[in-house]
Amino acid sequence: MKYRIPLLLLVFILSFARTSAQNSDSTLHYPILIKFQSQCCGVPDEKPLIKAIAAFKKKYHIKKITTFHIGPMGREGEYYIGLPLKEMNRSLRIVFIKKIKKVCTTMKEKGTVECEENATIIKSTLPSRATIEKIKI
Repeated sequence: MKYRIPLLLLVFILSFARTSAQNSDSTLHYPILIKFQSQCCGVPDEKPLIKAIAAFKKKYHIKKITTFHIGPMGREGEYYIGLPLKEMNRSLRIVFIKKIKKVCTTMKEKGTVECEENATIIKSTLPSRATIEKIKI
């Protein structure tokens, strides 16, 4: 009988730890999230974005930048690109985000591109057919 209270406490602690571990796995955090949105006929081409990332990599001697393609988010090809930017230090991240935001404002054919800083995505809120693919640029 004297072990019952500590055992219940242990079970409670383990269940709480399991719940908090599940919550951290169910959210994604990105310093910058790029949202490709449609306005009737599809989304803008991502070539200017890819070109800007490649130029940035070359200028700052970065071997790879990991990105995550999240989608489809809608019927017309909407998707997100999440960039964790773990390959960069804080000051380089700031420069990179400024450059990407500038490129995103120019991408307006067929739809819009929106850049969101410090974005959090909760996996359970994504559409059921959405997948998350890791891509190295």
